[in-house]
Amino acid sequence: MSENETGRARVNLLAVALIAAAGVAGAAILARAVIRSFEIKHQETRVTVTGSATRRIRSDLIVWRAHVRAQNAELTAAYKKLAADVPVVVAFIQARGLTEREVTVSAASITEVHPRTSEGQIQEELVAAYHAEQDIQVESSDIAKVEQLSREATQLLDRGVYIQSDAPLYVYTKLAPLKVQMLADASKDARLRAEQIASNTGSHLGKLISARMGVMQVNPKFSSEVSSEGNNDKTSLEKDALAVVTAAFEVR
Repeated sequence: MSENETGRARVNLLAVALIAAAGVAGAAILARAVIRSFEIKHQETRVTVTGSATRRIRSDLIVWRAHVRAQNAELTAAYKKLAADVPVVVAFIQARGLTEREVTVSAASITEVHPRTSEGQIQEELVAAYHAEQDIQVESSDIAKVEQLSREATQLLDRGVYIQSDAPLYVYTKLAPLKVQMLADASKDARLRAEQIASNTGSHLGKLISARMGVMQVNPKFSSEVSSEGNNDKTSLEKDALAVVTAAFEVR
């Protein structure tokens, strides 16, 4: 074989090898494209939404606390004054239409009052007076009566009774069943939001993948404060309850 023929044979072999290599590379690229296409087609896609539900609620229980106090240089005198004043307060409460069952009287407590030096240091070895105190608590579903009582309790000061009145606490006692209802409403709201998103993108909403319920928020009406531990307002008669659900759905 001449040198020219040998050269042409080598060129032909190289060309065949290049074509074969290109075929293998093309097949590999095509295979990867098919796999990628399959992954995209079968990839799990999801939409995550937050649904909420709000409800205006009205407290059905009111709690009011009063502190009756007496102080005297003599222990016995301080206790006797307190023992005489507490029944006066209880009678004052019952005269406004509240029953004995709605009134709770705590045990009396006695503390020593120590004088101070001119430099402001407490003299523990001396007793200047004895402070006697007893708490009275009223729990009732008759909110109007207790609100009036809390306003009028200071009238007892004119009768020589030292009383301190706290602001009433307003409690909603049906919070547990309300939470179940509101979480159901929040879940429905989440699904409606997810369906709207899927519809807008030309997709179809699938099954629920996961759901996470947030803590209940109960705030004074018109307030929207949020706490990670949940709020449970007791300062207002009317409140706004908020329930939140975060849900993830399949999208096809």
